[in-house]
Amino acid sequence: MMTQLDLLNRPDGRTSILMPSGFVLDLQKPDATGMDIRDIAQCLASQPRWGGAARPWYSVAEHSVMVSRLVTPSLAYSALMHDCEEFLGDWPSPVKVMLDRAYLKKRLQPVKDALRRWFGFNDDLHAIKHADLVCMATELRDLLPPAWMDWGHLPAPHPDRIVPAGPEMAYTLFLERYEEVKHLARPVVPICAPKKGKMAR
Repeated sequence: MMTQLDLLNRPDGRTSILMPSGFVLDLQKPDATGMDIRDIAQCLASQPRWGGAARPWYSVAEHSVMVSRLVTPSLAYSALMHDCEEFLGDWPSPVKVMLDRAYLKKRLQPVKDALRRWFGFNDDLHAIKHADLVCMATELRDLLPPAWMDWGHLPAPHPDRIVPAGPEMAYTLFLERYEEVKHLARPVVPICAPKKGKMAR
């Protein structure tokens, strides 16, 4: 179990997230240093895509593995990690639009940046975004009911059909894919400590 003992700075349970390993992430000042990849795997395997409307039940972890297989090998690691901040929850895109997508992105940016620094990836790439949309189109075809809706912004789905594995297997699949591609991670970027004589902001 991951323990972070700081007797002078006890995390506030109203603004901090407790991860499965015991790791605590302060969302006001996010620092993911020391976070276990198994925390990400378990949370993403427990998060349903499409707000739970997909049938059979389909997780963000499985979606992430699929995205990692649709990009060039050099981008596989970043593609696998592209939704890792969704351990906080996977809100369907229309909800994000309703709540103001730009505002939500700005508020979540420090958390995503902390994860990027610690796990060493860059997912802000057109190829990964395109693969994400291909997955979305494939999920619509294979897992969602037919609907009279305009999906013109989506590319063609992938020819292979999705066969959901369920949460326990999704956890395993995510970690197996992580082991395959983790050598592509970039060096961890440490958070700079404040200079002597100056107060940390």
